[in-house]
Amino acid sequence: MSIRISEAVIWQETGEGVSLYHTETGDFHSLNDTGSRIWKLVASDGEREPVMFKLSREFAGSNSAMSRQIVADVRDFIGTMIEQGLIEEVPSEKAEKAAT
Repeated sequence: MSIRISEAVIWQETGEGVSLYHTETGDFHSLNDTGSRIWKLVASDGEREPVMFKLSREFAGSNSAMSRQIVADVRDFIGTMIEQGLIEEVPSEKAEKAAT
């Protein structure tokens, strides 16, 4: 499954991070620097694993314990965003091509 930002979400970068507005629920969120980095990677990559591993390499380097923690934290963050309807899971292009 790929992930993408919900079409119901309007977002913009601010001096403090990223601001999100869910047009269907009226919920407003402000993301800190780390959340903003994850959000922008989701917007550009659309896949969980590249997002998790880019951040892991960026912040943990070769520290495997820290890398595992970062991967878990990013997974949790994306899961929360999915639960709140801010990010959606969609069939990946690879899976769609394999099914045809």
